[in-house]
This record gives sequence, structure tokens and C-alpha cells, in this order.
Amino acid sequence: MERTIRPFAARELQELALLAQRLNAQRETGSTFCCARAEDIQRDFEAAIEYGYACWAGERPLGLISCFPDWEKGNADCSLLIDAGGRAYREIAEKLAASVRKKLGPEMSCTFFFPKENGDCRSFLDEAGAQRQENEYLLRLKKTDWVPFQNPAVEPRPAADGEQEAFAALHDAIFPGVYVSGKDIWADLGKTRFVFVIPDGAGLAAYGVLKTSGGRQATAEIVGVREDVRRRGYGRAMLNFLAQEAFSRFNAEVLDLVVDADNQNALKLYIDTGFSVWQENNCYILR
Repeated sequence: MERTIRPFAARELQELALLAQRLNAQRETGSTFCCARAEDIQRDFEAAIEYGYACWAGERPLGLISCFPDWEKGNADCSLLIDAGGRAYREIAEKLAASVRKKLGPEMSCTFFFPKENGDCRSFLDEAGAQRQENEYLLRLKKTDWVPFQNPAVEPRPAADGEQEAFAALHDAIFPGVYVSGKDIWADLGKTRFVFVIPDGAGLAAYGVLKTSGGRQATAEIVGVREDVRRRGYGRAMLNFLAQEAFSRFNAEVLDLVVDADNQNALKLYIDTGFSVWQENNCYILR
């Protein structure tokens, strides 16, 4: 049966979300940028409907690509989920990627973040000339395994309304190329992201971002410490506070975080805190 590529349509999003949920449940076909629950996936598809394309065989969806562009950074985070393997996967992936890249324009790059077991996605991106980034580890801390720190070096607190500029400046200085800007984090404050800070006499010394939609899983999305005050226990104190908020305030059962495989100092801190390596992911950028 002939395959067709067409943009996301509102009436088809529920069916596409169910396809994405099924494929994302297996690491061999999953995308790290995709949520686990169908209702969350559909909500994401609705928010980025303009940058989503699906491949259909008649009335049956075979695959999709959904992108979230950051125009300021010139990058779009893309989920690529295809119900096929080998040559069929590559043919569908090529058409989906071409459609969304045409929509985004030549100045935008596309980032794909997926489990290392997804060999079809990796092969497609290698053949497409995408740039492979450092692998990343997904670490996980279970509520039942968490042991709160005793007498942390400092006590973090929620960010205040007047600290937006200071927070954004510190975040963008520590992580200038990260996927989300300080401005974007603040725009989501109190919705799915919660920001906590450690102030000192020079301004903000450290901060942490907890991301959660209120389910059993929360994410310690970012922990940043100003360069001149590192190795004073601020990072450990912030990580402890994020775990406390996730498990006590939001009733999460697990707390996840992601770290580059080559960031051995951060990896040691997280493992010493009680996190364990849950899975390893690949990251590619297609320009």
C-alpha cells in the first residue's frame, strides 16, 4: 500500500498519541523526548501541531515526527517514532525528516535524543550525516532508596518574583548551549517547572529546576552552581532539596536526571547521593 506523508491534523492526534505511546514503551523504538502517557503525548502534539508530520498507509499510521522549535537557539527537539525496521524505517524517516526540515527552514537544526537500543534511528541519522554528541546517562532515585542529607551546607528556597533576570543570567552563563534558556524556564514557572535558589552576597550562588506534571515521576532537570563558589556543597544541598520537594511536596515515587557520560564529577555526585544508572541514550544533531 502506498505511503503518504501529511501534517498532523487535530482529529488524528489521539490515534497518533496511542501509536507514539506504544512505540515509546520499547527502548528499541523509543524517543527520549516523548512522554510515556498517551494523554501527555497528545497534549504535546497539540502544542506543537504545526511542526508534526505522520506517515500513513491508507488509514493506518506507520510513524511520525514531532518537533518543538526554539527559535532563539536555532534548534528543534524532535521525536521520531516509526513502526517499521530496516530499509522501511529509513525510507519513512527520510520523508518525515525532509518534511519537518522544510517547515522549520534551513537555519534550524534538529536534535534527536533516543535510547541507545534504537539502532534504526541511529543508523538513519548516521547515514543522514547528523553529528553524534556525547552519550547521556539517565539516572534514577527511588523514594524508597532516598536518604536525606543531614545538616546540608545551605538551605535552598523557591525563587522569588524579582529574581527572574538574575536566574536567567546565571543559567545562561553556566549552560550557554543547553536546550532550554533561562527565559523559557521562567515562562513555565509554577506550571511544570519549579525553580529553587541559593543566594549569597554576590547574588545567586546556585539554582535547581524540578520538572513534574504531578505523576509518579519527577525530573531534577538542571542543577547549576556559580563557578566561584563550587565545591562548597551547594550542588549536593540543592540536589537533596529537589529530592525532598519531589517526594514530599509532589508525592513522586522516582526522581530522574540526565548527565553527560563524560561528566564524571557530576556522575560521582549523583551516584553518591543514591542515584543509579537507569539507561543510556544517544544524542544526534541534524543540521
